[in-house]
Amino acid sequence: MKTFLVLFLTFSPITIFGQQLRCCETIEEVESNLTGHWQKQDSDLNYIYQFHFKNGSGTFKLYSNTKNVLVEEEQEHPAILTILKKENSFQIKYDFGLISTYAGIEYLDSLKLIITRRDGKETEYHKIPD
Repeated sequence: MKTFLVLFLTFSPITIFGQQLRCCETIEEVESNLTGHWQKQDSDLNYIYQFHFKNGSGTFKLYSNTKNVLVEEEQEHPAILTILKKENSFQIKYDFGLISTYAGIEYLDSLKLIITRRDGKETEYHKIPD
């Protein structure tokens, strides 16, 4: 039991800090997997989030889903998106002109996305088939 505890404590930090996206190794792969319509898991609000990338630049749109009809929400300052590669991960940069904000991509595959905000809060999304 003592040996197990020592091994566990030795290797746990390595697995925590060594996490990478399993599906994506390049910015282009991240953009490809992100492109599409996403919905928050377990959300009371019925919003659809659309990501679209072309030539390294992306857009983000928000839709209300009312009775299976998508209505685009007005955005006063739409963001331009850029995917940034960090040492062992990727980030989404939301550029609103005067202000930029970042979100870490904790997990991404063709059907699931987990984004981590700067305060550490994780949000899970599921892709809606086109």
